[in-house]
Parts: sequence; C-alpha cells; structure tokens
Amino acid sequence: MAGVSRLYLGIDCATRYLALALWSEDRGVLASFAEDVGRDHAARIVTELDALFTRARVPRGAVAAIGVGIGPGSYTGVRVGVATARGLGRAWGVPVAGTSTLAAMAAAALPPGGTGVATLDARRGNVYAGLYRRPRDPADLRMETVAAATRLPREDLVRRFGDAPVVEDAAPLAAAAAAAARDGAPPEPVYL
Repeated sequence: MAGVSRLYLGIDCATRYLALALWSEDRGVLASFAEDVGRDHAARIVTELDALFTRARVPRGAVAAIGVGIGPGSYTGVRVGVATARGLGRAWGVPVAGTSTLAAMAAAALPPGGTGVATLDARRGNVYAGLYRRPRDPADLRMETVAAATRLPREDLVRRFGDAPVVEDAAPLAAAAAAAARDGAPPEPVYL
C-alpha cells in the first residue's frame, strides 16, 4: 500500500461486459478487469473483485470512494452494478458516485483530446448515444459530456452528431468510473 495516496474502485455492469478497476490519483490504474460475461454479472462480480484486489496487492480498506456506471444500458446490469457499489460503500464507509456508462465507453476508445459518439444497442433499431470529449492529458480520465445520452433511431446518428467517430460495443473503462468517483455525482441509474 506504500506510495498510494487515495485509491478508487470503478465498477460498470451496464453492458455485456463486467468492467472493474482500482485507480490511484498518483499511480493510475493498479489493476483492471473487463470481460464479456453476457448476463452473468451478479454471478461473477464478487469473485472478480476479490481477484482485482489480489492483483493490485491492496486491502479493501484502502478504497476512498467507489465510482459506478449508472447506464444507460441493461436494466439488470445497471442494478447489479449500482447495488454492489452501494453495498460496498456502506460496508466500507466510503462514498459512492455514479457516472455515465457511455462516457466510460468513450474513455476506453477515444484518444486524448478526441471527441466521439458512444452508442449502445437499445433494440428495435434504436441506440443510446451521447457525445463525449476526452481531455488532452492522457492521465485525465474524466470525460466531458458534449451532448447528454439520449435514445434515438440508429439512422439519426449522423443527423444528430455529424461525422463524429462512433464508439460501439466497447467495454467501459472502469478506471474512468473510478476517477469520476472524485466528483461525487449521485449513483442514480439512468433508464432511457
């Protein structure tokens, strides 16, 4: 634990990916996990959290705050992520903050200084979409929301967002959720 000032846990279960990360302001990502688990978030999250802390070689008590992806996305996945984060926050006595899953997807795919549209399938020809800008500093994972998440027909993406690059089906960057825990937004699920 020596040398780590403040440690943040990031969790995102809103997509088919289970994404977890331990992130420190001074050392960056200490450990991360992102895997397509389909609908097995609830069955896998505790085991993968244990493995995450083991890989990082830090105690759970070192966590200063938890950031969680609040959607939009899978109703059940969002609930699993938010409930887990709230439960851990209560048990460890640390605050829990919510952040956009689409912003975490954009953070995973956009280069520093890049702007792009993150999308998730919303079924029946629709997508959840939001426009995000990544800071120029590669170490800064806090995404700027240019256009908030909305649900729209897939064919309206170009009309709404122009020729901005589209990030689709990317695993959310859980380290971005961890970094967003510093901002303290309420962990209220987003169901569009």
